[in-house]
Amino acid sequence: MRFMTIAGFILFAAGLAYGESAGLIVGDYVEARSNHVYTCPCLCSSESVTDGREAILAWSFDRGDYQGKSLEGVKVVVVLASDGSLSLGDRPRRAVLYVDEAEADVSQDAVASLLRREYPAVIGNIIAVHSATIFFQKGPQEVNVRIPGIASVHVRTPRLPEDAELGSMVWYGPFISVAEPTMAMTLLYEYRGSDFANQWWRSEPGITSYFGRFAVSP
Repeated sequence: MRFMTIAGFILFAAGLAYGESAGLIVGDYVEARSNHVYTCPCLCSSESVTDGREAILAWSFDRGDYQGKSLEGVKVVVVLASDGSLSLGDRPRRAVLYVDEAEADVSQDAVASLLRREYPAVIGNIIAVHSATIFFQKGPQEVNVRIPGIASVHVRTPRLPEDAELGSMVWYGPFISVAEPTMAMTLLYEYRGSDFANQWWRSEPGITSYFGRFAVSP
């Protein structure tokens, strides 16, 4: 099983490299969760019961067309909430989509349809779709996503071993398939929207995130 997983990542990375010039929909992706993806066994065990019920996912499309609409430059943020840990399989979840208002008129329906098609188990039940100002900035070792007044995610590559608990190991992979997924230290993670009954934020940095490149067929 582990061999197949590694092989799958190799094939995906090769496909992504080819897809940059072969018409696939490609771009950058980041996710932040309310539980660690890399930590010690004791913390992972306790979080599986009490944490991990929320997540923020964001895509920034470099190029690609879907349903006759260009997705170049489009940014979308998905806020997830569930009654159980999102990291533990197919838990029922609710989602709110935010599409960059600069592109919302031409891409909102197309983006929502694409995400439903590609990631139905990840997205779950979409309860609302909004247009908003979205900032998505990616550097060599960090990603910063912000919807002013609503949501923020700021992650960077971890500095190991000092950023992790003693005896830490990888417990969860990213929610979606990405090429060369990078575990990330979450410096800021918050949601202050009104579509869910609760709002959340992390007060302590932790390795609770991933970022990487994604590619899907049009």
